[in-house]
Amino acid sequence: MNITAADRQTLLDIALQQYGNAEAAMDLAIANDKSISQDISAGESITLPETLQNRRMVKYYDINSIMPATAISPSTIVNGGINYMGIEIDFIVS
Repeated sequence: MNITAADRQTLLDIALQQYGNAEAAMDLAIANDKSISQDISAGESITLPETLQNRRMVKYYDINSIMPATAISPSTIVNGGINYMGIEIDFIVS
C-alpha cells in the first residue's frame, strides 16, 4: 500500500500517523530506500510496509484528524537572533 506525503511530512511523521509508533520510521526508510532523516517532497508516494501497529494511536490520529508535519521549511529558518552565529560572519575559523 502507498500513501502520498503531505507538505512538511517526515518519515517519522508518517510512521506516527500510519503505525502509531516511532519505531516504524526505520521500516519506512528501508521500504522506500531512504535515509531515516532524508527529506520527503510533498506529493511523493511512500510505500507502507507490513509492520507492527499501535492501533489505538492510529485510531486516535484518525478520529482527531491529526496529520503530523514537523519538517523545517526554508521559511521557518531564522537567520539571526539570540543563539545564532554565522561562521565567517560572526567569528573566523582558522
